[in-house]
Amino acid sequence: MASDDTLTILRDLEIELHQFSVRSDPERLDELLHNSFVEFGRSGKRYDKAGIIALLSTEADHGPAPWSQDYALSELTEDLAQITYRSAHIDDAGELSRHTLRSSLWQKTDGKWQVRFHQGTATEAFVKTP
Repeated sequence: MASDDTLTILRDLEIELHQFSVRSDPERLDELLHNSFVEFGRSGKRYDKAGIIALLSTEADHGPAPWSQDYALSELTEDLAQITYRSAHIDDAGELSRHTLRSSLWQKTDGKWQVRFHQGTATEAFVKTP
């Protein structure tokens, strides 16, 4: 598969994971998260698959999904890829806050991409680009 195709697929999956409808759906999360999933959150907390699914099932709908941009792909093997990007929350006035650098490792298992590792790190503000 070409890198552009992989970048598009993984970017779309990352954006899907930002959506409240997906974050509140344990069955969809189970499909998207690898059984060995680990996250180091922006908060500094560590989560595993069961913990993050439980946490997200209690999350309230906070309005629009986070803004994300500047996606970049590193194909590590045929079935393992890293995607990095920037994200931020959108307030009621449309302004960005809680700027974060993000990195995810996606592994193709049984022909489907699943996120195996994710990390969010607070960063300085960035300018929103299309």
